Amino acid sequence: MVKIINQLSRAGFVTAIRGKNGGIRLGKPAKDIGIGDVVRELEPLSLVNCSSEFCHITPACRLKQALSKAVQSFLTELDNYTLADLVEENQPLYKLLLVE
Repeated sequence: MVKIINQLSRAGFVTAIRGKNGGIRLGKPAKDIGIGDVVRELEPLSLVNCSSEFCHITPACRLKQALSKAVQSFLTELDNYTLADLVEENQPLYKLLLVE
């Protein structure tokens, strides 16, 4: 979890303060935190290892291009959402997290 918080902090999504009165807070408003941006920051998006060292058909393979387009479509869809879209006015989530 510390590694993830550090990544989020370096990207400006959160601020982390250590110590007795420390904690983790959003680094900017939830409406300004794009889900696509968070995924790009945290997730390795290479779906296959297409180096000729590991795969002998790399020069003729079309799978890498297809997967690259699929990943781009996935990220483009995530770019339509912000953290605010996912959490604001989400009563079922608030109930699960015991937030009033």
